Amino acid sequence: MKKNVGLSIFILFFVFTGCASAPKKSWTSTPAKQTLENQYYEAQIEPLKRDHKFYVAFRLTVKNKTDKSLEIDWNKTRYIYNGRNGGVFVFKGVDPESVKNLTILPDVVSVGTTFSKEIMPYKLLAHAPIRDQTVGAEESSISPGIIPAGKNGIYLVIRQSGQEVRTKIEVNIENK
Repeated sequence: MKKNVGLSIFILFFVFTGCASAPKKSWTSTPAKQTLENQYYEAQIEPLKRDHKFYVAFRLTVKNKTDKSLEIDWNKTRYIYNGRNGGVFVFKGVDPESVKNLTILPDVVSVGTTFSKEIMPYKLLAHAPIRDQTVGAEESSISPGIIPAGKNGIYLVIRQSGQEVRTKIEVNIENK
């Protein structure tokens, strides 16, 4: 009888510890926002989770510090992952043909204004299967993919009066 009680307690202990959920991993960014500035602009990237537990996009913010307009050259601006070129960024309203042909129109940052846009690495986009009937006609079949752990950032190319100003901004994303 004592053996049965001891065995039962032993089995219950393993059942309860086996059913306990493993600690959940948490996605973090160091720093949470990274800002760099030069004589032309102040630029900041912030990884975004949206409604996910992981990062899927960045918010790029550019403040014009000059007395002339700036243009963000999306065709030369690149996503960088662990120091390597990860391709172009996409965002709401961009034409897929423009992305394919690298004819994305620049965004203008007027004198004394601050520009902000959510951007996603094109290379990481998730596409719904062609036969996916759950995607309605009004919904996009493309969604942002997971930004991987490691050094992630932007190689930002901005023009002013034909002169290019390039800035590399990175954050370190971890999944602990």
